[in-house]
Amino acid sequence: MTTVQEYMLKALKDAIQMEVDGRQFYLEAAKKVKSEGVREILEYLAESETYHIRKFNEIYQSLQNDPAWSEKLAEFKPPQAEPYVCVLAMTRDEQGTGGKDDLEALKTALKMEQCAIDYYTKLAKETNIPLARRFFMSLAHEERGHYLALLDMHNYLTDPADWFYVTQMGHVDGA
Repeated sequence: MTTVQEYMLKALKDAIQMEVDGRQFYLEAAKKVKSEGVREILEYLAESETYHIRKFNEIYQSLQNDPAWSEKLAEFKPPQAEPYVCVLAMTRDEQGTGGKDDLEALKTALKMEQCAIDYYTKLAKETNIPLARRFFMSLAHEERGHYLALLDMHNYLTDPADWFYVTQMGHVDGA
């Protein structure tokens, strides 16, 4: 029978690997894309994964010695980036620029972020440790932000007119 500590350590190991793989993908994809905006977003996400890896390693090492979660351990404070990093990245491009590699990178990144959201949400639901639940939900929330930023960039590249209509809250006045 698996103890709660063993389960959590295995989950953290899996999470570390997922974040390492994600970071590697973002860095490699950033080298291949044509769109400067997509490159900026991918590099930003790679940096976010670096924080996640460090935090998971910190928690893993702590839980190896003591299965108790502390307030400090559950604290999730990723480095603050420019709040509009993704919007600023989109201003670097001409409307509709970017090639097949850009769109493929964004599609793959969207799938990866959705997997992360699902995994961290699952971990939060499965644990009976309130601090662990809060940590995993915070992480899922951040990954959701990454997902939405990628989706926004994908929409911007594939249909800039629609993107501007939606983001500028365009509306039609009736006569």
